[in-house]
Amino acid sequence: MIMKSTAFKLFSTIYILFFIGLLCVVLCTRKADLHLALTLDYLSGCNVGFVAFQDIFFKYITELGGWIPFAVAAGLLFYRVGASLFVLISQLAVGIVTYIIKVSVAAPRPKLFFSANFPDVVLHQVDGVAMLSTNSFPSGHTSAVFSMMLCLTLIFNKKPQLTPVFFILAALTAYSRIYLSQHFAEDVLAGSLVGVLTTLLVYYFYQRKPYAWKEKSVFRF
Repeated sequence: MIMKSTAFKLFSTIYILFFIGLLCVVLCTRKADLHLALTLDYLSGCNVGFVAFQDIFFKYITELGGWIPFAVAAGLLFYRVGASLFVLISQLAVGIVTYIIKVSVAAPRPKLFFSANFPDVVLHQVDGVAMLSTNSFPSGHTSAVFSMMLCLTLIFNKKPQLTPVFFILAALTAYSRIYLSQHFAEDVLAGSLVGVLTTLLVYYFYQRKPYAWKEKSVFRF
């Protein structure tokens, strides 16, 4: 079974270590202090050129949790229709779950949180990125990217060497949400969990019916 593959076991192991580590940090550090440590305090030790590079890098890599998963789903049609459908349904399911939690919790994002509680703090601003104010918890981009990378791990389960790459891309995208001050670390943590658990649930139902058309590409129908 794919769930017993080396690729999935590797992704699961790395994710559990990531989740436990970040959870410990979140529980042991005040939200505001942790956010500043990961943004302003961190950036204060970087030279101007490196800050400029990071601004551009994180501005674009954050889209791995935006529109790119849907582009990946479209591209997979030329590989396996079933794989494309798996990614697409996972993204839709993750989006619905994330949205329900967002509107239920209605947590302020860093911009609103700091302006209300620490008005003297000026958050790092990246040109071309508008800071949102509400519905911070959980991070939708993080849930989307962790879902996509877990999907790709399961789809390309015979290539476990790709798994660390998939996870690193997911982690960098998650951090980009903090770097851009769109979310707090706790939002990223919850978003990753939503993405992973929802995708596993989708996969459970997806793999129960091994229809022949799932293995075909759009060229072979």
